Amino acid sequence: MNVSLNWLKELVDINCSYPELVQKFNLKSAEISRLEKLVDASLLTTGYVLTCVDHPSSDHLHVCEVDVKNETLQIICGAPNVAAGQKVVVALVGATLPGDFSIKKAKIRGIESFGMICSLDELGIEKKYHNEDGIHVLGDEAQIGEDPLKHLFLDDSVMEIDITPNRSDLLSMIGVAYDTKALLNTSVHLNKVDISEINEDNPSSVFTETKGCKSYYARVVKNVKIHESPRWLKSRLIAAGVRPINNVVDISNYVMLEYGQPLHTFDFDKIETKKIVVKDASEKDVLVTLDGKKRILSPEDLIITDGEKIVALAGVMGGIETEVSEETSTILIESATFDPIRVRKTSKRLDLRSEASIRFERGLDPSRSKEACNRAAQMLKELAGGEITKGISFFDTHPHTPKVVNLSLSKVTRTTGREYTLDEIKDVFTRLSFEYSVHDGDFKVTVPSRRQDISGVQDLIEEIVRIHGYEHIPTSFPVTPTSGVLTRIQRLRRTVRSYLTSLGLDETNTYSLTTEEKATIFDLTQIPAIKLFNPMSEEKAYLRHSLLPSILDVLQYNLARKLDQVRLFELGRSYQIGHESEILSGVLSGDYQSTLWQGKKDPIDFFVVKGLLSGLLYHLSIENVEINKPSISIPFLHPGICAQIQLAGNSIGYFGKLHPEVEMKLGLPDTYVFELDFEAVSNYIVPEIIMSPIPKVPSVSRDIALLIEEHIPSDEIVKVIQSTMKASLQSVKIFDLYQGEKIQKGMKSIALNLVFQDNEKTFSTDEIDQFIARIVNRLNTTLGAELRI
Repeated sequence: MNVSLNWLKELVDINCSYPELVQKFNLKSAEISRLEKLVDASLLTTGYVLTCVDHPSSDHLHVCEVDVKNETLQIICGAPNVAAGQKVVVALVGATLPGDFSIKKAKIRGIESFGMICSLDELGIEKKYHNEDGIHVLGDEAQIGEDPLKHLFLDDSVMEIDITPNRSDLLSMIGVAYDTKALLNTSVHLNKVDISEINEDNPSSVFTETKGCKSYYARVVKNVKIHESPRWLKSRLIAAGVRPINNVVDISNYVMLEYGQPLHTFDFDKIETKKIVVKDASEKDVLVTLDGKKRILSPEDLIITDGEKIVALAGVMGGIETEVSEETSTILIESATFDPIRVRKTSKRLDLRSEASIRFERGLDPSRSKEACNRAAQMLKELAGGEITKGISFFDTHPHTPKVVNLSLSKVTRTTGREYTLDEIKDVFTRLSFEYSVHDGDFKVTVPSRRQDISGVQDLIEEIVRIHGYEHIPTSFPVTPTSGVLTRIQRLRRTVRSYLTSLGLDETNTYSLTTEEKATIFDLTQIPAIKLFNPMSEEKAYLRHSLLPSILDVLQYNLARKLDQVRLFELGRSYQIGHESEILSGVLSGDYQSTLWQGKKDPIDFFVVKGLLSGLLYHLSIENVEINKPSISIPFLHPGICAQIQLAGNSIGYFGKLHPEVEMKLGLPDTYVFELDFEAVSNYIVPEIIMSPIPKVPSVSRDIALLIEEHIPSDEIVKVIQSTMKASLQSVKIFDLYQGEKIQKGMKSIALNLVFQDNEKTFSTDEIDQFIARIVNRLNTTLGAELRI
């Protein structure tokens, strides 16, 4: 919210400098993101163009003689609209304009220039706030030699407030004035609304056929003359970041900024039935809005009708058929309160966010609707020559019973840890303009309707601490005893993170929310995903069953930015009804090893992922890990490039390549994923590592190559070898796989390294040959493997 400090000074007494006011807001109210002058310029004056002749050496420059009261200056000007007899804004030599642009004495095509005649653009007023081309011409009432910014009401400073969602009261100048009063302990001076009506009844009537509209007030003003707004009104809108249009539109925006109550104005002559009916939209209703776009509505939308035709989209934008134009003479002013949730959904679905919809979404002060309507009617009379018809048409279902909160002094002390006196608390409530009564140390506080964020005792205590000052709360150290050590699970999480990052994986931390489609596409439980009651968007409406959708979103984000070597993991939670699980998931895409100087590349494949997970489980001291074909179908993985990880016969996870159809749907290259049940993994960790001495005798290593049918998993070969040589075999490792023209079709060659070890002696060559013969014989009888020579 941009706050004009000149406007604020009219509403509340300010007894400090602007920087001090900003500091108080930052400490006790809301963050101020900037404080700056509306026009940051110096050495400006009002000049009168005495003569204006063409530059002898240019086809577009003019040589002007300008009276600036104390002297006459020669100024070269290139604006096409400059002419003798004009009063203009002059930047003198030595002046500084926005953008650190300094005015210096200059010689332009042989003729000296002693200043510059300024346009609004050069004063820092953006083009979106005006339609002028060339220099700005001041009115006849401007005085030569005076400050032109005062004449234009641009001698203002702007304070931008970053408003939190709960403080909707700060979306109005009156709300900011009340908070300023509390911070500075001064007084507010609100404008008195005085309506002078003609002796003609209000011809409008209003009705509601929906629960989405709590109140609707309408006044009719006749004989309105539409023209440009006065300078003071335009300058205040510009300071607030609102584009001036004409006096009628500007008045509705001005009142919205003043009261925080959005208004809408209709050309009443275009409402044939002379009545307003608020209702729910029907499926496929159509409205052409003020921006000229055709909008297809839904039953969630609220609409304003004349009983027959739709004339506006409630809380969002009016319809073009009842738009106020230059020919309009009779105005209907709308001041209403609509369901904030429905307004937000409509504005978001149609991408029609506006200052009005923002205020409806945050919640309005119900007591301001009628007063804002009357204020707009008053200003239309004063600034547009309108005549206000008698009476106001309305319906109002708001319970206008004020909120009353009981608060005890002892509760304040227990909550804050500081003993406040009765006088200190009274002072806070007085500064906030809260009505209260006190009896035996107990307060009965009536909360004004503008403060929608205050509903209970804790809110009042927060106000007491805020206004009195957080610095008065004594500092104390916590006395809660702490264990001082990490839990077993915390240590395990750190170990996993450290190991994976050491292998070049990056950790992600993603939302637990996703879409319904993504929540189910990576689900193996066949249990419906849990939907939130009130999701912030359809993209984040369901709790995830798997971490993969979220991590794949991160992969897509990086690939879209030309980062094609992506290796990610996340340790997070998945959700089923009544149960949460901690899951370790990962995604790998691209090359595992970047191109080296030899030109070699190692792309990520099934075996890279298998090695990564096997290494992790070994690092965690987990034994007897089995990697097999999946016992159930995993539809989102490639059926021939995936595996299941088992411990003691129980599945603890899976890994493999994404199914080509999934990759195509998500627009991904070859991508490998894994997912482990972290809680199950933690249950299989060996609590103690038993140390054994290093053998005194050397081991013996022997390599063999086997021919075997290609469908037989290599893990089966390893298991047969280990079961054949239980005592003497120290390790068995696969170091090569070959499938090609040199071997029979349907077969594969697997090379293994076998290490034999005995604690007492060194095996002889004959003994090793016997071991190899036993192993090959066993492999032949069980798996049909043959020794490849």
